[in-house]
Amino acid sequence: MNEHETNERRDRLLKEAFGYREALLTQAFGMLRDWAAAEDAVQDAFLVVVNKYETFREGTSLLNWARQIVRNKCHETIRARQREFAVEDEALEHAVSDALEEQLTERVAEALAARRQILEACMAKLGRPAVAMLAGFYVEMKSCESLGKAYRRSANAVRLALSRARRTLKDCAERKAGMVSV
Repeated sequence: MNEHETNERRDRLLKEAFGYREALLTQAFGMLRDWAAAEDAVQDAFLVVVNKYETFREGTSLLNWARQIVRNKCHETIRARQREFAVEDEALEHAVSDALEEQLTERVAEALAARRQILEACMAKLGRPAVAMLAGFYVEMKSCESLGKAYRRSANAVRLALSRARRTLKDCAERKAGMVSV
């Protein structure tokens, strides 16, 4: 295989792997419970795809190969941080992996990407305080009490604000999903 064919193969594999990005990101998030860490793990996995494309055996599943690379990158992240993430039980990891394997198809990956775009568009319509509060609760995993102290509100006021933000997101997502066939 000449250099041009080699580069074409690498580019084709990387492009195909990028088609599974949302599914791989979902898998990484399921293991790490941290979107930033999941993004990093998937990005690192794509670097492995670029650097080790020659080890991929044609005729096998690129999705499964990429999923294994993401799984390895997530385990590296967990070890590097030396703290427990969502995957406390190996059986849970296998159950998540098996469920993904059964459900993942290209169409599902596209649907996940469409849903994420809808959510991002709806999040953009929320005010900064609501987005910050949602991020504090869901991403940083802060309690309503600690968010209340940060925003100088009662814990009940935070719960109410979160409920309103969720309802606004749900309504917006349902409207947008109705416009887009997902």
